[in-house]
Amino acid sequence: MKFNKIFAAALAILTMTACDDDDPVNTADVTVNMQQTTITVAEDFSTGVYYNIPLVLSGETNGPVTVTVEVEGVGASPAIEDENYVITSKTVVIPAGETVGAIEFHPSSNDDINDDRQFTVTIVAAAGAKIGSNKTTLVTLVDEDHLLPEALGKLVGSWSGSTTRGSFTCTISEFPEGDPNHFKKVKLSNIAGLSYLNDVILDFSLDASTGQVILIMDMPQVLAEGITFTGLGTADVVLLPMDAGGLYLSGASSAISNEEVTQFVFDMGCAGGLFTPGNHTAGGFMGSVNFQMPSFSLTKVQ
Repeated sequence: MKFNKIFAAALAILTMTACDDDDPVNTADVTVNMQQTTITVAEDFSTGVYYNIPLVLSGETNGPVTVTVEVEGVGASPAIEDENYVITSKTVVIPAGETVGAIEFHPSSNDDINDDRQFTVTIVAAAGAKIGSNKTTLVTLVDEDHLLPEALGKLVGSWSGSTTRGSFTCTISEFPEGDPNHFKKVKLSNIAGLSYLNDVILDFSLDASTGQVILIMDMPQVLAEGITFTGLGTADVVLLPMDAGGLYLSGASSAISNEEVTQFVFDMGCAGGLFTPGNHTAGGFMGSVNFQMPSFSLTKVQ
């Protein structure tokens, strides 16, 4: 996933408490600015994912700099603090010798179709530094809900699956409107070119700021029950994660599309493990697979 509009979510917040009056304060000549004038993120909140609005100092410090910001909704449908987004703290301390700090926030998602919302973050005070001319960042929370039908439309249809063991044609279809999985999951039919297997269910989401689609294949998934295999007997076919190290009983494989939503490359392979009917634990594994795809990619059939 591209994050060219923000710092990576793992950027550390250096500290979130203001200095006491007795603490040292920078006395060198430095200036603090917002690093970016605009930031665009999807309004949907993913657990554990926070965004950072970077602050930068110019010059060398001999003590900490404490920066305070204010937020304000802008536009016809302004973003409202604690309703559409949550700021971790409006004060950040940049220690002596450091040049970068950040204001951390996360959006608060909803399932409503609405206009994109915006708010500004403005530096209003800086103990130990002058405030520069670039003191405001405009944050846009892009509503992905109205973009989902278009993204899903690009996803539905025929795809060519490619693996290290050959290729096959498959189909991605949507869940019907009114189904709780509508706009949340999709169905992949004919995996490995085997039409007798059940559909593989993929989690479907959209990075509204880039237009890229994310697919996640959670495993295990039961693809068939009670199939008779020559020389082996009756078995259930269970979709399992696979890589160069072998098969695993559980896991997930994910892929992010290109911007045109015509290509997916999954970060882990998969296989159809054969299990004693009804026993899908390690003890039920029969030591064979119905198919194996150490690598897996999808290309839209035009």
